[in-house]
Amino acid sequence: MDDDATGQSPLDGVYRVTTTSSYDGPLEKKSDGVTEIRGGRTQRRDAANVLWTSTFTILNEREVEMVSLADPRDAASDHALTRPDGTPTRQPVAYRATLKYARKDDRIQISGSIAYGDEVIFLTMQKTPDSSCFS
Repeated sequence: MDDDATGQSPLDGVYRVTTTSSYDGPLEKKSDGVTEIRGGRTQRRDAANVLWTSTFTILNEREVEMVSLADPRDAASDHALTRPDGTPTRQPVAYRATLKYARKDDRIQISGSIAYGDEVIFLTMQKTPDSSCFS
């Protein structure tokens, strides 16, 4: 179910990324946006110019493993990520989670929660209609 011999992944396509977080501190979260998965990998910048580099591996018909690195070093000077203890950081932060994977025809949704310190992030990625990386 993973990448085929051409380097393509069944997950390939353009996705709308939305998040909700339990974080209630002073830092504004700006991680929502659009990303394109190619070969199970994606790289994008969010509204704060944080670089997100992620890999997605299909574990089975219902689960995907996501490993993501958020690098805020080029972000706006007033923007920071949070460490597991909730304090601000301008250093890269890694996230890992097993997410739910649902597919019907060419529609895909990847969703679930990411536990990070005391924070819980709810992530939803929906493949946009007729999105193809290879057209």
